Amino acid sequence: MKLSTQADYAVRAMYELARHEPGAVLHTRDIAAAQRIPGPRLAKVIHDLARADLVRTQRGHQGGVMLARPADEITVLDVYQAVEGPILLCRCRQRVEPCADDGCDTHDFWHGVEALLSGELETTTFAALADARRRACVADGRPQATGR
Repeated sequence: MKLSTQADYAVRAMYELARHEPGAVLHTRDIAAAQRIPGPRLAKVIHDLARADLVRTQRGHQGGVMLARPADEITVLDVYQAVEGPILLCRCRQRVEPCADDGCDTHDFWHGVEALLSGELETTTFAALADARRRACVADGRPQATGR
């Protein structure tokens, strides 16, 4: 199993937005620089996140990107599904190839793994990710991230 680059960039972009004050508008170039995301790839990610109503974009001199909802209301699963769709590990559930008439021998196992993974991502908010990082910085005596 491997996390796609698109999903990785989406989670990192949302994390960057979440670690700033609520309502903060960030320029995409600042998000890209802070999270080391190539600008053209970030533009695609932001488009997908905006289409899913997870971020809002503003044009103009004061423009940029902001969270569409508070960070404690946006989960990692929301973001993953915005760029990748549902988590489907079993090939037959992906419609890549059909199950045998009597079902796959491992279908139930993979469905259970999907449920566990989805559950973990659904209970992890971006506020929790940002807070965990802040606590780690304080515990290690490192400077805290800008923002919140």
